[in-house]
Amino acid sequence: MTLLNSCFTDNAGVINVVSVEEAAELMDLNEVKVIDVRSEIQYSSKHINKAINIEVENDDLNAILDEMDKNEPLLVYCNKGGQSERCAKVLQEKGFKLIYDLDGGIAKWEESGREVIVKN
Repeated sequence: MTLLNSCFTDNAGVINVVSVEEAAELMDLNEVKVIDVRSEIQYSSKHINKAINIEVENDDLNAILDEMDKNEPLLVYCNKGGQSERCAKVLQEKGFKLIYDLDGGIAKWEESGREVIVKN
């Protein structure tokens, strides 16, 4: 059990929309794989530290997801929440157990003063 269990319930196969603070705590505890679902160009220009890029619009999305561990907790984000919400639903349909969707996306993350990796 983590400290976050007191904040919200981890429901297997349910999408948990999390605040920036909750997402940061999950990341600090190394409890999630962070996935940026935006385009490769958007990811390259700036992204959250340690995030990997799996574009929700990728034609190979299903093949990529089939290779991933469905028991590994995932935190998805996009610019403001629309793409990550769509991706979270795909993850749910594919049988992933713990899905976290960052409310407000990278925009809210930056607005809170948290670090992003920016291409120079």
